[in-house]
Amino acid sequence: MRKRTVDSSRVELLHAPETATINGESLLEIIQNECPSLADPEHGRFVPSLLLPTSDLQTCYNAICERFGRPRIVKYERELITTEDGGTIGLDWSPPFEQLPPDDRPIVVLSHGLSGGSQETYVQLTVKQLTSEPYNFRTVVVNYRGCAGVKLTTHVLYNGGFTSDYKFALSHIRKRFLQSSLIGIGYSLGANLVTKYVGEEGPACLLSAAISVCNPYDLAASSDAIEVPTLRNKHVYTPAMLLGLMHLYRRHQKAIEAGPIKFDTEAIANIKRLREFDDLITSRAFGYKDSTDYYTKCSCAQFMPSICIPFLAISSLDDPVCPEKIIPRDTFRSNPYLILALTEHGGHLGYHESLSASWYPRPIAEFCAAISQRT
Repeated sequence: MRKRTVDSSRVELLHAPETATINGESLLEIIQNECPSLADPEHGRFVPSLLLPTSDLQTCYNAICERFGRPRIVKYERELITTEDGGTIGLDWSPPFEQLPPDDRPIVVLSHGLSGGSQETYVQLTVKQLTSEPYNFRTVVVNYRGCAGVKLTTHVLYNGGFTSDYKFALSHIRKRFLQSSLIGIGYSLGANLVTKYVGEEGPACLLSAAISVCNPYDLAASSDAIEVPTLRNKHVYTPAMLLGLMHLYRRHQKAIEAGPIKFDTEAIANIKRLREFDDLITSRAFGYKDSTDYYTKCSCAQFMPSICIPFLAISSLDDPVCPEKIIPRDTFRSNPYLILALTEHGGHLGYHESLSASWYPRPIAEFCAAISQRT
């Protein structure tokens, strides 16, 4: 565990020597002036709860709490949309339209992590912050095929690079709210997907800004980090992640196996590693040669040089799932649209300041407000 000091709680901002100009102001100046949780000398800090001092405790706390039932922090209204190939995506809007009728206010579009959905605590906490005073955003969570109670209506689920569904959802939202600007947020695997989309689209991107939280950047390196033979990986992280993936697969097994692709059900029944899941299921379902091919083609870091909208990434140096060494620092130093906010602590999707409060919703809301006022 890193030794915690006052200095180590400061947020470090990594960026190009000259950042992009947004309506006459540089992106860095906007953050320095409008995002105190990132840049203020006094408030630009993350100090972990004394009760959750390690990266493992920060990472596991949400899961521990959710074993006793997921808290219902916000209220959603679900809209189901159908893709061109017959897939179903669930859009969870908050506040519900009865509470907040359609208007032209900015919309924040959130994408969940591995086998997650709008019910995840880290998503709900962000939605609560964004929809509350003084921000009052409209938010919508994109629940991908088969996730968060969405029925699987094709033989494929989703993966960390399957940007076509995300693009379809954004197009639907844009058509419904022609005058509203859109800001995208992705968490973990969802951060990889959103980042990849923004880089792929370049100037055609439907988002006016994007935020990445605990991004793996390099899927192969992240998978390798989780499979290092340590006690915590063997008994905590690998089993927890596989449990969610296998539950998702078994819930939709009939629909998946009804498609034209033949799966090795005996081998699938004996999966013990994340890479095996991606070899036997993900790569076969989406036409990749194997997990290596999937990771290589879908890792978002290679698309980041093409990003040309304001882009904030939040990463922790003690993230056990997305380790420090895979953060593409050189890209952040060269692309003027990118800002990386690095914290010493926080774990993976943790950032618990106390047992009841998390840090990351504040800088997210501050950044969204600052950008939406200028786009």
